[in-house]
Amino acid sequence: MAKEDAELIRILNEALSAEYGTLFLLPRHMAQVRDEETRRQLHLIAEVELEHAEKTAQMIVALGGVPKGDLPNLKPRSGVREILEAHLEGEREAIATYERAAAACRDPETRKALEEMKTDEEGHQRLLERALARL
Repeated sequence: MAKEDAELIRILNEALSAEYGTLFLLPRHMAQVRDEETRRQLHLIAEVELEHAEKTAQMIVALGGVPKGDLPNLKPRSGVREILEAHLEGEREAIATYERAAAACRDPETRKALEEMKTDEEGHQRLLERALARL
């Protein structure tokens, strides 16, 4: 395995761990949110994050690696503002991670998929910013 592929696999496993963490926390956080629109948006984010986890794991396997998405040290939040701010920070981190992965990627198709996932995360960021503004 090329050194570049090993680095990309490391970054992708980092992304996979973050996606798993989000997927683990979102249902718990959605249960605390009373606003139906905000809950709906969080549910939409969860659906996309599941797709991202699946795609990321497939990319790792295609590169010859093993998906090692571990749950990060999760910190459940309470209160709508705290929940939204935590997920907003997670989206910012995801954007940076997918940006690093795309920069480390040599395959144009995989790079395009990583850039699309980054764009999805930027959309989530905007959704969360709007939800925070409504509070």
